[in-house]
Amino acid sequence: MSYTIFIVDDHDIIREGLKAILRRQPDYEVIGEAEDGQEALEKIGSLKPDILLLDITMPKKTGLEIIEQALKKSPSTKILVISVHKANAYVMKALQSGVKGYLNKENAADDLLQALRKIVSGQVYLDAQVSDYLLKKVSRPLEEPQSQELLTERETDVLRLVAEGKAAKEIASLLSLSPRTVENYKNNMLKKLGLHRTSDLIKYAIKNKIIDINEDF
Repeated sequence: MSYTIFIVDDHDIIREGLKAILRRQPDYEVIGEAEDGQEALEKIGSLKPDILLLDITMPKKTGLEIIEQALKKSPSTKILVISVHKANAYVMKALQSGVKGYLNKENAADDLLQALRKIVSGQVYLDAQVSDYLLKKVSRPLEEPQSQELLTERETDVLRLVAEGKAAKEIASLLSLSPRTVENYKNNMLKKLGLHRTSDLIKYAIKNKIIDINEDF
């Protein structure tokens, strides 16, 4: 049986790399691709692919927005998230939203086909890092505060970009917001988290693994 695949990633080199792997596999056919969330949703509704390979941080639409709306347009599509981001509460929300797996980009060349085999057989594929994160999460004392979960999905997107050193104007462009709205998000996060400066937000993002200081941005 052959499965149709749609790829969503804002980096050309990633999309080409995934297509190169899949091109050699008779069981999979890439029927489309998109470089941002809005373009993806416009195509998914008509193509209704069997599998959606999705980066979790995308311009114009957030990862969770794409997941929710894609599943409404094509409920039978199985979503595999492929991301550079380390396991955190945001990734967990993606899994809770109905995706069938998570694969770290650094392992994609080696583990993509294994992940696909699992999800088309009805199983869930979790990167080893995500499995470790889940185990630690369920092993924590119940009274431990979940401060990261205070943030909304959009606040988490803004926080991640702030922590990556991007200016308000650049963040606004990436997320299709106005610079003033970005500043409002920053101020709201400071109040919500009891912090005072942008540098405090960056420290918070690192501490809560919203970004990884070893990643290349």
